[in-house]
Amino acid sequence: MKHLRTSLSLALTLAASTAFADPPNDDHFEATMGFLATGQSHAATGFVADGDAPSLAQTFRAAPYDGLAGFGLRYDLRGVISHVRMTAGFDLPFTALGDVVARRADEHDVAPRSLSMWSVRFGLGGEYRFGDVVPFVDLQGSAQRVFTTVVVDGHPRDYSATRFGFSARGGVRVHLRKWFFVTASGEYGLVGATLWAADVGVGFRIGS
Repeated sequence: MKHLRTSLSLALTLAASTAFADPPNDDHFEATMGFLATGQSHAATGFVADGDAPSLAQTFRAAPYDGLAGFGLRYDLRGVISHVRMTAGFDLPFTALGDVVARRADEHDVAPRSLSMWSVRFGLGGEYRFGDVVPFVDLQGSAQRVFTTVVVDGHPRDYSATRFGFSARGGVRVHLRKWFFVTASGEYGLVGATLWAADVGVGFRIGS
C-alpha cells in the first residue's frame, strides 16, 4: 500500500509538472496579409530632386510633410523557431495631401501635390503561446522609399528619398484553426520616418 501511495504521488507530481511546463516550441512558418494605418513625418527625410527640379529644403520641413497619415496594405512572411520570430515584410501605404495652398519657400512658390511610398521590413522578436492566443513583440528595421510631386512656380517637379528606421512592434495572434489565425498589432517609431502604425490581418501557418 505504501508503494502504491508513493507511485500515485510520483505520478501526480509528474502530471502537475507537465501541466505547468513550457509549451512546445511551436516551430512553424507563417504568412499574413492585412490592412495598415500609419503616421509618418518626412521633415528630416532629405528629398533629392529628379532631373532639373530645383533643390528644396524648407518645403519638406513644413506641413504636410511633418505629419502625414497613410492607409494601405501590409504583408509578412515569418519563421518562428524556439519562440524566436524572424520577419520579412512589405508595406504599401497610400497618402492624400489634399489641395495644399501654394506658399513661398526656398525662393519659389511651392504646392505639394502627391506623396507615395513603400517599405521593406525586417524584424527580430519573440512570442509565447497560451493556448490559442499568442502575444508577441518585435524590433523592426525598415528601408523606406518615398516619392513626392511638388508644383514649383507652376510646374510639377518630382523628388524622391530613401530612408532607414527602427520601430518597436507588439501584438497578438489568435488561432481560429490550426492553420488559420487573425492578428493585430501596434507599432511605435524609434528612429526614422514612422511615428506610429497599427495593423489587422489574417494569416496561414505551415508547421507543427
